[in-house]
Amino acid sequence: MAFWGDYHTHTTYSRRGKKLHAKGTVMENAVAAQKAGLKELAITDHGFKHYYGVADEQAYLLLKEECRKAEKATGVKIYAGLENNLDWRSGKKRKKKSFSPFIKLTPQVIAELEIIQGGYHAMIGTPDILRNMLFWARNVIFKFLPGRKRLIKRNTEAYKRAIDEYDMDFIGHLNRGILADAVEVAKYAHERGVYIELNGRHKSLTEKEIKQMVDAGVEFICNSDAHTPSAVGTMPVAQKMIEEYGIPLELIANWERLPDFRSQNFRAKREQNGQGERDVR
Repeated sequence: MAFWGDYHTHTTYSRRGKKLHAKGTVMENAVAAQKAGLKELAITDHGFKHYYGVADEQAYLLLKEECRKAEKATGVKIYAGLENNLDWRSGKKRKKKSFSPFIKLTPQVIAELEIIQGGYHAMIGTPDILRNMLFWARNVIFKFLPGRKRLIKRNTEAYKRAIDEYDMDFIGHLNRGILADAVEVAKYAHERGVYIELNGRHKSLTEKEIKQMVDAGVEFICNSDAHTPSAVGTMPVAQKMIEEYGIPLELIANWERLPDFRSQNFRAKREQNGQGERDVR
């Protein structure tokens, strides 16, 4: 299958001190993308509060500079972004405040991001580690308890609010480890130009959900979620779903074309050097 881009990959910037969450450098991922025949690549290491996240704003700026060097060396268009984390408050509204559904990034960092993906992650570090553990526990326990419907509604609203509050490009591994109405989220995302990821490593959507999304015309983005250079551009789980569930290839945004992500920074980056065409073959 001819994918033109891979927009969910990790590098050694996803780490906890000396303990690495991913093994490849930015340059190694870029070289792997070049060998795989990709036209575009995104580096989306985990957000700052993930247990294995990018250390801080300065580390992110260094990552971005490495992306520039790797792009020049390989000729692959490379976007520097982050995989942000759905907040433990999960869209819960209070009387005096309405919390963001994402763990906040500073405006300075958001202004630098060239691609934004977001989704739920259980491994959120301090200072939110205890509260996030409770959030995780609710999503596990309430699979079997009466509070399930209320939690699904709340989490569904969190996804939708995240789409509205952030210039998000796609939702990664929707419903992995969390309870939400995936079809409702996908339809809402589609109406606003946000893709739903078919993850290359994890299956988080059911056949029934995917077929309902297809019927609604939802567009998907296939990504490797690579944690090693050898995995860049490889998407076995996503490919299997496409084949087994009969997902039309015209709904795969990076199948023999380049996706039309909505974030302004992404569009500005792609337009550099006159590379704005989506379907140049």
